Amino acid sequence: MKRLWLILFVVPLFSQEPLKYSIHFPEITQSNMPVLFLMHGYGNNEKQFNRLVEELNNKYLIVSMRAPFNFMVIKNRWYEYSISDGDTLSNQAQIDMSTKRIIKTIEHIEEEYNIDEKKIFIGGFSQGAIMSYKLALLYPNKFGGIIIHSARLPVEYSVKELNLYKNLNILIIHGSEDSGLSTKWAYQGKALFEKLGANTDYYEAKIGHKMNKETYGKIKQWLFTLVDE
Repeated sequence: MKRLWLILFVVPLFSQEPLKYSIHFPEITQSNMPVLFLMHGYGNNEKQFNRLVEELNNKYLIVSMRAPFNFMVIKNRWYEYSISDGDTLSNQAQIDMSTKRIIKTIEHIEEEYNIDEKKIFIGGFSQGAIMSYKLALLYPNKFGGIIIHSARLPVEYSVKELNLYKNLNILIIHGSEDSGLSTKWAYQGKALFEKLGANTDYYEAKIGHKMNKETYGKIKQWLFTLVDE
C-alpha cells in the first residue's frame, strides 16, 4: 500500500517538471525573441537537430527538448508503441505525460526569457512530429507555426472549434521514398489541417525517413517568412 501511495505521489510531480533541453541563443539577443521548440524522433535525443540549429540560430531562441522516457541507456522516446495486425497501438498515458511536460517546458522558457508569445513555434521529426500534431490540435492558439517532418497523425486525437485553427501555420515535410511512413500519412495530415482552415504548406523531398540540407532549407525559408511578417 505504501508503494502504491508513493507511485501516485511521484507521477503527478514528474508530470509537472520541465523536460531536459539544450538551448541556443540568436547571434544578437533582443527583447521579444521568436522561439522554436524542437522534438526529436524515437530513439534519439536533443542533439538530433544540431545541423538545423546551425541554419536557424541567427534569428531564433531554439530549445531542443529531450523525450522523458528513456531506454537502452542513451535512447529516448515520447511514448511506447507497437504494431499489431497492421494497427499501431500507442501508450496514451505516456503521450499525455509527454504533452504535459512539453507544455511545462514552454511555460518555463516563457518565464525565464523575454520571448515573443505571438511567435512561438514548435516542430519535430517522426515521433517528435507526431507530438507536434498533438499539440497543434490541442492548443491551436498557442503557436504561431507547427513543423511536421516525416510523421503521421496521432492514433488518437480530438479537434476543437474550427475557427481556432484559422491563424495556425503548419509546414508538413515528407520524403517520397520514406519506407517507414509512406506519403499517405502526410496527405492525411495535410487534408485534416486544410479542412480545419489552417494555413497549410506541404513539401515533398526525394528522400527516405530522414532530414537533409534540402528540408533544412525549406524549414528556414518558411520560418523566416513568418518571423518577418
